[in-house]
Amino acid sequence: MDGDHAMIARIALFLTAALAFAANPIADRLDAVIGSLMLVAVGIGLSLAASASISAVTAAAGAVGAFAGGVLYATSPAVAGAALVGLCYAERTLRVRTPVARAVHVGLALLVGALAGALAAHYAAAAIAVRVVVAVVSAVLVALPTLVEADNPMAYALEGLAERVGDGAAEAMTNGAELRRSVDERMLDDESRKHARETWRSLLRLSQARARLERAGSPKRVRGAAVVERIDERLAEHVTALER
Repeated sequence: MDGDHAMIARIALFLTAALAFAANPIADRLDAVIGSLMLVAVGIGLSLAASASISAVTAAAGAVGAFAGGVLYATSPAVAGAALVGLCYAERTLRVRTPVARAVHVGLALLVGALAGALAAHYAAAAIAVRVVVAVVSAVLVALPTLVEADNPMAYALEGLAERVGDGAAEAMTNGAELRRSVDERMLDDESRKHARETWRSLLRLSQARARLERAGSPKRVRGAAVVERIDERLAEHVTALER
């Protein structure tokens, strides 16, 4: 992730985390349906910000986290906060590359979620100024799991897809993943950066298409084999272009 995107992701995480732990008292004053929808929307936003990527899995984890947090809030705000933050960080947890670091990431997410939930509930009836401070403190706590390094979302996706395909395509995807981990887009001018991002997106789409063909058994059919061969060539071309 380049510097601009990283900064935007950090700001988004801070804002959505602050809103998430200020939302329950607000939701309680709203209509049940509207309040629930607000909590789910905030949960999805927090999950997307925590992941720093957009995917159906990330959004679903945020929605489930918001639901779990809402259900558990009346019983135990700390458990509710732990469930919310833990699930919102679920996709990022998968991208943490070593088991020990992954365990630390999970534990930290649950701990800071519990602390933030307990704080928010304890000061729910306090003055607005106090609640604002609590929301800020909660946001800082929720950001702590990002101190545990996680793999780049696109590199992780490419590496996962590489495990599902044949050797030629897998090599291109793996090379692309390694390149993505090491690339620094800040070194590029605006036009080159825009072109590189489009090439990365195209590489991911091709990789996903190649994995679908592999799953469908297309490489074993004559017509399918020709399509697969062409996609493999384009994968290699994209990686070569990105290496320049």
